[in-house]
Amino acid sequence: MLPKIALGNVRKSLRDFSVFFITLVFGVCAFYAFASINDQTAVIDLNELQSAAVATVTRMLSGVSVFVAVILGFLVVYANRFLVRRRKREFGIYLTLGMGRAQVAAIMVMETLTVGVAALVVGLALGVLLSQVMMYVTANLFEATIPGFAFVFSPRAALSTLACFAAIFALSLLLNVREVSRYKLIDLINADKVSEKVKVRSLPVSVVLFVVSLVLMGVAYRTLLENGIMSDKFGLATALVTVGTALFFFSVSGLLLRFLQGRPGVYLRGLNAFTLRQLNSRVNTAWVSITLVCAMLFVAICGVCTGFSVSRSLSDALEKGSPYDASINAYPRGLMIAGMDDADYDLPEVNEEAASDGFDMVAGMRRKVSDWDDIVSASAQVNQYRPFGAQGGISQRWAYETTSYAADATLDEVLGQNDSRFAFVRASQYNALRALLGEKPVELGRDECLVWSDFAPLDGFWEAFIEQHPGFEALGTTLHPRGMAHETLYNTSAASVTGVFVVADEVLPADLVPAVTSLDVTYSGSVEECEQRFQDACEKACGPANSRGVEAWPVCFMETRQAIADSTVGLTVVTTYLAIYIGVILLISCASVLSIQQLSAVADDVSRYRVLAELGAEPAQIRGALKVQVGVYFVFPLVVAICHAACALTSINGLVSLVTGFHVSNALVATVCFVVALYGGYFLLTYQTSKAMVLRPALR
Repeated sequence: MLPKIALGNVRKSLRDFSVFFITLVFGVCAFYAFASINDQTAVIDLNELQSAAVATVTRMLSGVSVFVAVILGFLVVYANRFLVRRRKREFGIYLTLGMGRAQVAAIMVMETLTVGVAALVVGLALGVLLSQVMMYVTANLFEATIPGFAFVFSPRAALSTLACFAAIFALSLLLNVREVSRYKLIDLINADKVSEKVKVRSLPVSVVLFVVSLVLMGVAYRTLLENGIMSDKFGLATALVTVGTALFFFSVSGLLLRFLQGRPGVYLRGLNAFTLRQLNSRVNTAWVSITLVCAMLFVAICGVCTGFSVSRSLSDALEKGSPYDASINAYPRGLMIAGMDDADYDLPEVNEEAASDGFDMVAGMRRKVSDWDDIVSASAQVNQYRPFGAQGGISQRWAYETTSYAADATLDEVLGQNDSRFAFVRASQYNALRALLGEKPVELGRDECLVWSDFAPLDGFWEAFIEQHPGFEALGTTLHPRGMAHETLYNTSAASVTGVFVVADEVLPADLVPAVTSLDVTYSGSVEECEQRFQDACEKACGPANSRGVEAWPVCFMETRQAIADSTVGLTVVTTYLAIYIGVILLISCASVLSIQQLSAVADDVSRYRVLAELGAEPAQIRGALKVQVGVYFVFPLVVAICHAACALTSINGLVSLVTGFHVSNALVATVCFVVALYGGYFLLTYQTSKAMVLRPALR
């Protein structure tokens, strides 16, 4: 008998269980799909670096899964609380008809298990399908192959998913049974006649607090945009926007009510007065949770946007930043870290081995590696010289202080603190590099120079510098900038050169010792044939990479295009999956909390809607009032979160683009569309469920 009642209740209350069911399905699907990544990649042909990247992803996702499990546990308990509250009167009737509390608890257990098992089955099925898609996406990101057709099911991921949700269900059932058992019969019978106590606030106070909230958020935005995320005022901006957001939701409903009350034509039209009063009472009682939802939406938007932007930018940076088969760097004088003010700075000793080779890296490699010319078919060396003292050096701070340029706060702070010396490059070596890239040489007069930078965020600064410095003193002469150069100096996943002057060969003294030497090479054969041979040659010349000192010659650091590609793809996979995983879970959490809050509110207000119908309100008017109430409740925290994210991403973009060249704000529109689509789905589900709850009793 009890199982029959439980199954009948589930069938009759499908709409009530819909939010609970869909949230569970989403959670199970995402949890399984990301937990099975290690097994997915087992069938993909990955090299050693790519396998290490997958291991990193797996470890990070395992840690994140604990956080996700806690969030999902909270959602399940929160959703069950709504279901129990909605059905208290039903449970009271069971007790009145002679059932014991143990039997009522058994019905609840059966109902929850029915919905839970169904959600687990559907969620696991969708998770398996999603994991198949992710397997091919991962293979595509790694540019790897999957031999033949592969279908992967991960028993380990399935068991961990089942164990996690079994624990969540057990906790939920325990809390549900406890909640029902502690109520008196009279309280259960009269549950639908009791609603939350509504706190009515002074409307003038709400107006004042609303204005204060806007001022606080405006000051926070300005502080963050003017000073940047690295400044000591970041904490102040965070505190101001937090308080401002809380005050905004604390006061906004009262302000909206006051504003429309002053316009009787709008306020008294249709059911606007009723709708606005209902909305005001709900926001007044739930402003804290709405503030927290807004904060989670903000984190989700920033996380997803940053993840998508970094992933896309990494692919672009790989092609631009790795034009050579391989690059090696050396420091003939070690690291030179003195600023322009260090007049008594003692230059490090010159590497005798480098000097004996004439600072020629190819000569050094040929001396140490007998088959060097069999591995490398072409190469170009570029030396960077940093003149000291009487040699005529100039500092980056001088360029910054004498150039009028509207930099963002982060760039402004970094440029203003940089007192290192500019490097100079001989035009002949620069042209050799261009020849390696298949480009024509550039001719420079004795008093001409090029500003060389492949770091896009600094292009505006250098263009302003060239315009405002038609001539400047350096190297004992007056140099006239002729334009900019943008070639990549050596293989790197970031910028290789942020400001170097290319000058005629005769301008630089012949006896000047290079601070940095870079050698870019083209393999004599395919990557498969030469990659390992080149790495072995570098190790033979200067030992393993982890044991080389900065004085190693001719190889201190080495980067190949293939190695950068593997590490870049690994970072792309990590950022993409983490952004999607965390972002989707947070979005589901936010939407579920708002949905359950609205369903609880509508359940309390069914009698009010019934009165409206008895007074002659049309069904279309009731549906409209309900849509506005649910819609505004969903839209307010989303709009505020988007505004916060736009400001934060603008500031974050200044730091991230300065360090990596990535622009995290590029994906903001796509991220917002993604958020609105998922968030909007929950809104429609909430509205349809609320409509069914209201109209059927109201129209009887």
